[in-house]
Amino acid sequence: MKKLLISSTQTYSGKSAIALSLLLILKEKGYDVGYFKPFGVNAVRFGDKICDEDAYFVEQDLGIRSLCAVILDRPYIDFAVSQDPIKLKKKIIDTFTELESKEVVIIEGAQNFIAGASLEICDVQISKMLDSRVLLVSKFTNDFVIDEIINAKRLFDEKLHGVILNQVVGYKKSYIKGLAESVFKKFDLEVLGIIPADPSLMSLRVEEIAKAIDGRFLVKPEKEIEVEQVLVGAMRSESAISHLRYAQNFALIVGGDRSDLITLAIESGAKCIIATGNLEPSKFVLSLAESNGVPVILSEADTATTLLKIQEKFGKIRVRGEKIQRVRELIKENVNLEKLFAGIWL
Repeated sequence: MKKLLISSTQTYSGKSAIALSLLLILKEKGYDVGYFKPFGVNAVRFGDKICDEDAYFVEQDLGIRSLCAVILDRPYIDFAVSQDPIKLKKKIIDTFTELESKEVVIIEGAQNFIAGASLEICDVQISKMLDSRVLLVSKFTNDFVIDEIINAKRLFDEKLHGVILNQVVGYKKSYIKGLAESVFKKFDLEVLGIIPADPSLMSLRVEEIAKAIDGRFLVKPEKEIEVEQVLVGAMRSESAISHLRYAQNFALIVGGDRSDLITLAIESGAKCIIATGNLEPSKFVLSLAESNGVPVILSEADTATTLLKIQEKFGKIRVRGEKIQRVRELIKENVNLEKLFAGIWL
């Protein structure tokens, strides 16, 4: 059996999407693949059963055998003080052996490479326990990311096979290539891919937004609508025109009494209006929204609180369905798969 552990430097780096896409690419190549989650932190309930969300999706939707050994089913502090690390490690090893008939197993790490360290089941320890090579995924949010990557290299040591930098804004690509040559080489680190940011992967359905803010539809969506960015209506009408004109696939968060801004947003192609402060827009505005097919959601919270809830939801976007196919395309175009897979077979 060949094994590859996909780890990350930070939460919401795109690690899961890359892990699932690599599974599909390997399956496409004819390999009998399996998916393993040593420590699942995305617990969801299906009927009377608690499962890891990613493992459930892989099994049910992708048709690939998947197992999760340990599931975080309560606050981490409560979990950590109540568990025996020796028993947890035994459970991980025993569960993993159920996939021993597979040719290749993709192992997905926890939130980041040190999550679970207090229980001795962080990604660094898992890579040694399961004797697996490691692919590190890092979202290039700022220049200090390079220090996180170098720190991970020190901990993983020779187990770290390479790095993928994810969600990189276009103009930074050449800059990062320079980093790879000047900085990473000193630490024996190889960048196997630089995946550009793709707005289509960072979209939310209007229904998801409504759920995230506990909102109520004043104008319901007639079809599935995706929102890629959120604008806040805290400006005067005159200055709002230029902002709205150049925005794409946007939702506007604004006090429900700001009929001027809501009207401008609808006329500028807004995908959704989120009226805050539990203030319902006028009947004229709601009628305009309905005739233009623009959903309107009423939020009881103020604008700042509503924005915070939506931003949190954007940070936790799960890549599913057509988005997985898009990630596969991006990986094939921007990752050296030949080197990546060769490393698993060493």
